[in-house]
Amino acid sequence: MTLPCSRALARLALALFASATLGGCRDLERFDTGESGSYCGTIIDSEFTRAGFAAGLGMRLTLDIDALQIAPGTLTTDDAAAGPCSPLPEFDHAPLRVTPELFADPLSQLEFGATREYNFMTWVDSSCRASAMAVVSLMHTGQVEVRLLRRGAPTGQGLPQEPDEFGVFQLERTDCEY
Repeated sequence: MTLPCSRALARLALALFASATLGGCRDLERFDTGESGSYCGTIIDSEFTRAGFAAGLGMRLTLDIDALQIAPGTLTTDDAAAGPCSPLPEFDHAPLRVTPELFADPLSQLEFGATREYNFMTWVDSSCRASAMAVVSLMHTGQVEVRLLRRGAPTGQGLPQEPDEFGVFQLERTDCEY
């Protein structure tokens, strides 16, 4: 008699576990910016979060959640007036480009702590400089963090190398224009 009761409890426990697991699935759709929305913010200005990028640099990000593995969005910076690509911004509605093979690699499952809901890596082309890697973190709070990384390129002929660049941007869902 205890065996059927044990099976019933096991089935109940399995059903509860399955419903809890399914209920905890990530709904990333809330991060989609649609046709006109965006995430905007500035670079975090500290020695650990900014190197090579200007203090106060602003960023605008659009996201297409349905196309995360194809064309996840665009990135724009607000440095048209005084940035390295002036009169253009360094990143001017630059498409986030993915490497499709990455999604089948364990690197795509990289975690950056419990505060992040989903992370993905892309490439983004500058208006006048080398491409940068963008690591995008969708946060549980609804915010987005973007890390831009670019290795400085040698300029040749004995001139100094362009500096390495690293920047962490905290973005909020809001409408901004640049």
